[in-house]
Amino acid sequence: MEAEFVKKFPRLSALGVSQDCHAPVYNGNLTTGMCHMFFLLSKFLNWFVYPLSLLFIGLFVILMLYRRRYTRWGLVCVLLLLYGMSTMITVKPLMHWLEGARPTLELHQHYDVAIVLTGMVALHRSRPGHLEFNEHVERILEGISLVKRGIAEKLFIVGGSGDPFNRRLSEARVLRTFALEFGLRDEQVFVEEVSRNTYESAVNATQIIQAGHYRQLVLITSAAHMYRAAATFHKQGLFPQLYPVDFQTNGGGIHLFDFIPSVHALGVMTDAVHELIGLVMYRLQGYI
Repeated sequence: MEAEFVKKFPRLSALGVSQDCHAPVYNGNLTTGMCHMFFLLSKFLNWFVYPLSLLFIGLFVILMLYRRRYTRWGLVCVLLLLYGMSTMITVKPLMHWLEGARPTLELHQHYDVAIVLTGMVALHRSRPGHLEFNEHVERILEGISLVKRGIAEKLFIVGGSGDPFNRRLSEARVLRTFALEFGLRDEQVFVEEVSRNTYESAVNATQIIQAGHYRQLVLITSAAHMYRAAATFHKQGLFPQLYPVDFQTNGGGIHLFDFIPSVHALGVMTDAVHELIGLVMYRLQGYI
């Protein structure tokens, strides 16, 4: 489903300045109908297929079937599933496949805009003047670095909030303030602060990029997210240089600790499942 056009409306920025924001319009409504249902479905479906959710479901089924003939085998299957999803020996190949190879060369070309996709701030835990970042903070740090080193002229921060219950929060808005505090000038940073997922980010960003007549672009996001993000931007007719960051694997060989279950491995598997579900849903919806 492609947006008919992008609606522009005024909204206060992080600095208290009224600026134009953009939201995709489908069939005359702002992200409504099938698109809105897909957004909610994609959010809730993730919660049911995350590793810990699957384990709890498995244990609940075993509890309900306690004293039945195959209870012991069911418990063995749950333990094997837990082991497989919490050890790097199984998680690493999957995540490495999602991330692809690390780029071997640094960026030397000059770009008009460095596009940074949000997804690194815990908005509900953050307070004015103090942001709580997650493990994807490298996205914004690399974007700021490219502008400060003169590799990119401007920083374009894309993404509002993926919270289906609270649209007032905006990650791009607070990250703009963060970038200014890191030394970027006001005219070097602009934002798209209403999109809720990667698809809406691509739709909105493409419209803004085309309106600004920017040509040379570089897209920055986590390596595991890059394939889906790039495919979504390509679908909109935008073909930026890809700059993956935040790699979860090093592509190295097998180590002894890869066989030992860990919270880190479980977290990496959760990220991998999130991306796999996203790829399937986006393919079914025609976003990529």
